[in-house]
Amino acid sequence: MKHALTCSDTEFSPAVEALWQRIQQRPPPARVRFLAMGPSRTVVGAQARGRWALVLAVTVLLCAVPVALQLRPARAAGIAPTALMSRIAASRTVPYQGYAQSSGLLPLPALRNLEQVAALVSGTTEMRTWYAAKDRWRVDVINGGSERDLYQTPAFQYVWDYGDNQLSRISGDQPVRLPRAADLIPPTLVHTLIDLAAGERAEPLAGRRVAGIDAAGLRIVPTGAETTVAHIDLWADPATGLPVQAEITAKGGQRPVFMTRFLELHFSTPGPAVLTPPAARDAIGYTETAAPDLLSAINRRRFGQLPAQLDGLPRRDGVAGISAVGVYGTGLNQLVVVALPGRFGSQAYDQIAAYGAAVPVPQAQAALLGTGLLSVLVVRGERTYLVAGLVQPAVLQRVAADLARAAS
Repeated sequence: MKHALTCSDTEFSPAVEALWQRIQQRPPPARVRFLAMGPSRTVVGAQARGRWALVLAVTVLLCAVPVALQLRPARAAGIAPTALMSRIAASRTVPYQGYAQSSGLLPLPALRNLEQVAALVSGTTEMRTWYAAKDRWRVDVINGGSERDLYQTPAFQYVWDYGDNQLSRISGDQPVRLPRAADLIPPTLVHTLIDLAAGERAEPLAGRRVAGIDAAGLRIVPTGAETTVAHIDLWADPATGLPVQAEITAKGGQRPVFMTRFLELHFSTPGPAVLTPPAARDAIGYTETAAPDLLSAINRRRFGQLPAQLDGLPRRDGVAGISAVGVYGTGLNQLVVVALPGRFGSQAYDQIAAYGAAVPVPQAQAALLGTGLLSVLVVRGERTYLVAGLVQPAVLQRVAADLARAAS
């Protein structure tokens, strides 16, 4: 899907085409003289030099036309922020095919067993994507000479690792899981962000040309003072509302710390063939597995009840039917708290303590890791709690004291 643009890929105006034809039809010089320039140098005569210099100049001009068209300012879409937000929210059923790129600058250390997550938020990820419906889509992650494809079908998920020649079928749902590349496709990430930022202020933003689309802009500005987010900038196709680019800027920053955008986009429904995973056969490895449901296991064993309030913020259930996960606060000031069992809790604390800073709390241990955007806290006593949110570290320091009392 991704290709390099060449002059032959581009259509030009009749005037430019006529100029090009005149250059090609121009008769060659009657004689080309080579003049000696020292013992080993020659130079083409003035007539030939002039002709080829003109050809070169026009070639450069022709190849620059599509670049100039892509960089020209987008036409103002004239859509109010609230109207654009509504169109974005309603675009979840829009089919598309495209090539996307995400880039992150978050200084997340390479935590053990979380190396792939760290790479997603601190590096560049190239992705091909096909989306037909919520239960029929595909995302390929391209990394140099390797490729890892994720297929969603109505019955299962499939992971096809091209380099390892391995196909895996995954059954079951995971209400909470680690981030993956498919979460960074512009429509997927933007829909997550607008759900998270419900109630925050929406402001107009200048349009931008993205993947050949004159996209309408929207800026989300937090109303709370204790989030790490300065603003979230979104661009979407004004006709369908499909998000095409998103940028997240942290407070105190001059440039986005995370960005995702389409480089190529087509509004068409992908065919069944491209959404069908490879068939299991003798020539490739094949495994079947069930999606791990750690939260349900934690909930059944009741490793700890979450407090009704943290830092004055009331609790609500983060996942229906799972008391081990709680959400505190609203909008971009939200905190997610998970009660962890012994082994998982100890591993989480050790990793955050190794890269973060200790937080003094009574009758427990606490460690805090801040990345400038995401803050993570682990409190360990008789129970262990993991806390994460787009909030200032000072918020989690206060939360640590509340959880230390609950953990002891």
